[in-house]
Amino acid sequence: MKHYKYTLLLLVFLLGAVWLKAQETINLQAFADSTKYGWMNYLDRDSYRNELNQRQNLLQLYELEALSTRDTFLKSLVMPGWGQFASKNNNKATVFMSLELAALMGSVYFYDRAMTNYRQYQSATQIDEINRYYGKSQLPYQYSLMAAGFGFVVWGYNLYDVIMSTNEYNEQLWKNIYERRSTSPLQLTPSGLELQF
Repeated sequence: MKHYKYTLLLLVFLLGAVWLKAQETINLQAFADSTKYGWMNYLDRDSYRNELNQRQNLLQLYELEALSTRDTFLKSLVMPGWGQFASKNNNKATVFMSLELAALMGSVYFYDRAMTNYRQYQSATQIDEINRYYGKSQLPYQYSLMAAGFGFVVWGYNLYDVIMSTNEYNEQLWKNIYERRSTSPLQLTPSGLELQF
């Protein structure tokens, strides 16, 4: 029974608070005052509205041409340099692909040499041959690990760089779109072609 009394009392209190809040009058003068936005007359409001519409059109064009950082990151995750190619940074892409390919080929080459000597070590029966083949297998194996480590470093830096390259591309894209909009009388908008006089 006590539970119902508290619930009823809380409900009455909330209804009273809502009723009091509803009785407040809205200050229409303060609400309609356009000078707080820097507009002194309806022409200022109209020019602001036109500028806002132009910027929205530019933003739509930007969103159509901009690259997703996630997509370029995933491309570079799969193949180092692919994301840089997508962000039109061909020189960096070529360097990353070349370094990664060289590291991979070097690692495979030295690993193959190490394993050839290691197999000969396993099949050797003389102590001199055992020592010689084991020693010959160690240096190529270390080179193989160094080449693989270098490949991982290149791959990691590639992932960092693709984020930076994509952001730079998108910043430059916005500047180019804004510049094209301000200098050309014929504009490509999301709704079609527009000729300005």
